[in-house]
Amino acid sequence: MKLKIKTNFDFGKLSNKMPTIINDYLSGYARGTETGSKQNIDNGLADIKDSTKKWRRSKGYPEHPPLKASGKMYNSIKADKNKLKILDYGKWHDEGKVPTTKARPFIGSTKENEKIIDDKFNKDIDQFLSK
Repeated sequence: MKLKIKTNFDFGKLSNKMPTIINDYLSGYARGTETGSKQNIDNGLADIKDSTKKWRRSKGYPEHPPLKASGKMYNSIKADKNKLKILDYGKWHDEGKVPTTKARPFIGSTKENEKIIDDKFNKDIDQFLSK
């Protein structure tokens, strides 16, 4: 007896496209994290100390929002291909490694962006898996 099996998917085709699909996903996540991180700063984080406000006034910087005194760190937040780039001290603030202040977690994507890139990822998998 002979069995004939037909499939409607092709793992080889998907395998060839996976590096591109993954890179597209990571690039989308990096862009969303750039936008989300800046939104998190703009929308406000834990308030800063009075001494920091005083220092900012003395330098001509705005008192609010936290993490946006000169704008240097804020403006350094950039998606570069499939990576997020930021000045080192931005990551230190996010993780709480600045000795004079508590952690201010701000690095992150938006929920809307996560849904968009997840949906695109799933669509790409389906597209390249089918024959």
